[in-house]
Amino acid sequence: MSLLTGARLVALDTETTGLDPSAGHVVLEVACVPLEDGRTGDVWSSLVRPGRPIPADAARVHGITDAMVAGAPEPSEVAAELRRACGDRMLVLHNAGFDLPFIAALLRAGGQPPLWNPVIDTLGLARGLLPGAEHSVGALSRRFGLPSETAHRAAGDALTTARLFLRLAGDWERERGARTLFELAAASQDIIRLTRRATPPRGTAGAVEPGARALSGVPF
Repeated sequence: MSLLTGARLVALDTETTGLDPSAGHVVLEVACVPLEDGRTGDVWSSLVRPGRPIPADAARVHGITDAMVAGAPEPSEVAAELRRACGDRMLVLHNAGFDLPFIAALLRAGGQPPLWNPVIDTLGLARGLLPGAEHSVGALSRRFGLPSETAHRAAGDALTTARLFLRLAGDWERERGARTLFELAAASQDIIRLTRRATPPRGTAGAVEPGARALSGVPF
């Protein structure tokens, strides 16, 4: 029996106005992809009205403009839908230390309860299996021959992260003897802590280090 048999997870991704929510930067777009029994479900994504101008350097990365978010839903509406989509599922992210603080801020702004869900970081899984390789979402997608999606947009990156997780989970099960999703979660976070880098692996990500604190019992 595969470790993914009966598993219910959700892959997440965000696009933001900058690198640090403590500096006032916020989520511009969020997406999630449910995973059940080793299969991806329908993608949900939404733009978010930021309440502030989008910096030009951020817009150059993801292509989201002030005009695109002018009529977007308010954070409270998006936060409620995101919280429902996550439920009690295990979360899957690539470089979780970047996205989770932004998700936490969005949920707080929307008056939603925090997420205490366990987290699997595909960045950690990839580093554990492929030391010395490039570990960005795009590089890993190309390496494994995954379908091409729109990069640096939440829906495309969430779907690629979901597919990447399915590939990496299978590899960890076969090559490392992983037996449960909780083993994957622990391994991915341990590897992140042991392989912290000053330079983030994705275009708009901050340093990985905040994820060590974020994944050690702090709610999101």
